[in-house]
Amino acid sequence: MKRTMITIVASAFVFCLAAQEKPIAKVHYNFMHVNDTTQRDKHLRDEVVTYLGQNSSYYTSYSSERLNQDLKRQTDKAGFDGNIVLSKSTTSIDRNYIFYPSQEKAIELASFGGDSFLIDSKFEVPTWEIHDESKDIGGYNCQKATTDFKGRKYTAWFTTDLPFSSGPWKLQGLPGLILTATDSRDEVKFEYAGFDKIDGETQIVIEAPSTAIKSTSTEVKKLEEAFKSNPQAYLQSKQGRSGTTGKVMFGGAVVVKGGPVQLQRQQIYQTSILNP
Repeated sequence: MKRTMITIVASAFVFCLAAQEKPIAKVHYNFMHVNDTTQRDKHLRDEVVTYLGQNSSYYTSYSSERLNQDLKRQTDKAGFDGNIVLSKSTTSIDRNYIFYPSQEKAIELASFGGDSFLIDSKFEVPTWEIHDESKDIGGYNCQKATTDFKGRKYTAWFTTDLPFSSGPWKLQGLPGLILTATDSRDEVKFEYAGFDKIDGETQIVIEAPSTAIKSTSTEVKKLEEAFKSNPQAYLQSKQGRSGTTGKVMFGGAVVVKGGPVQLQRQQIYQTSILNP
């Protein structure tokens, strides 16, 4: 896997957590979610990844990085004629999560409309029942575990061969790394797609973005509804945020910076919600 830099550095006035750390490994999943049961063939698909550190983990989309890799392969070819063909068959997830288990802390990162928002989230660990069944996944001996979590019944397969108590999304807390997980209705799937160690020279760090706007779940829900109901008005409102500039962050999201966080949030509300 190509190494890339994930700029997720939190400034003190936005959010204060443990010191940053570099991941030592990453696990890839093919994610599928049926979010409309009347159109099960039109499910959301994405390649996602969980970066694994000694004291933290970061769950995010990997599809943008795949596109970057494809672009580099084409432009690096001998005889490159300037024509680029890019294909994308995935829909990137719009929620990313950073977990600090030893501190029982979690950060939710929401991105839409060119903005990123940081939410101090509740740290939750599913209550697992571990079963005797086992099977091989990707050359790793895995054991079955089940849980009722967030309104769904999940079956996960984890391996103690990889000593990380992590997995995809919010599924974590087992005595080994979760390689696959599905819900009982076959509407949510995380299929194992590879595991890689990351060498100590990597520039990847696990922390929250410095320019994300600290918000609450309620605030973000209102803003997201405003964006979905009138994307044009929301995007136009960005032009009226005085003293701000844009900066490209992880996943290609453009994050506003340059002014007080509270003022930025107030301007978003006034333009996108109060004056749609």
